[in-house]
Formats: sequence, C-alpha cells, structure tokens
Amino acid sequence: MDAGFKTELINWGVDWNEILDRFMGNEDLIARFMFKFLNDTSMNDLTKYLGEGNISEAFKAVHTLKGVSANLGLKGFLTPVCELTEILRAGSMEGYEEKYNQIKPKYDELIIILQKYQS
Repeated sequence: MDAGFKTELINWGVDWNEILDRFMGNEDLIARFMFKFLNDTSMNDLTKYLGEGNISEAFKAVHTLKGVSANLGLKGFLTPVCELTEILRAGSMEGYEEKYNQIKPKYDELIIILQKYQS
C-alpha cells in the first residue's frame, strides 16, 4: 500500500489499528476493499431518498452505509451516519439535514482520496 494513501486515510479518520486487525495485517487487502467503496451506491441512494422524503428507503441506504463504514473503519463520519440511521429508524426526518450535512462533505473527501490513489 502506498504510504501516502495510508496517511491520507488515517488523517481522514480511518481507524487504522481496527482495520489492520480486521484484515489480518494485509494492507494490500485493505486497499482493495477501500477502492471497492467507490462502487457502493448507498450514499447516492441516501441523497436521492432523502430528497424524495422516502424515509423507508433512506433508512435502508443509511443502514447500508453504516455497515460498510463500520467494516472499513471509516470513523471520519461514522458517528453522524449512526445518528442519522437512528433518526430514520424512528420513522422521522426531524434533524436529518444537520446529520446529512456532516456526512456528505466527509464522504466527498474520502471519495477524492480513493480516486487519487486508484490505479
């Protein structure tokens, strides 16, 4: 794994120790799974369904984003993702904008990092 890539992920908020343990110390495997995150549609789905006011589908999308983020150690936005999950789980949209506005810029930053190092 490129040292710059690793540093940028850590600076973004990846819990390196957690993910290194999860992937049994294999940094190349970590990189492969990080790049697979680029194909995950849950953020786009979340944005779409929130815009439509579709709480049920927005919940499914954010719950998927939460799982993927937890598995990849993406702590840089995991807290607001979890909080938004609970808002939507309750069948509400009250306060979703604040959480979404915390998630989206961090998500965009991560995508830029991943695209920068993708071969």
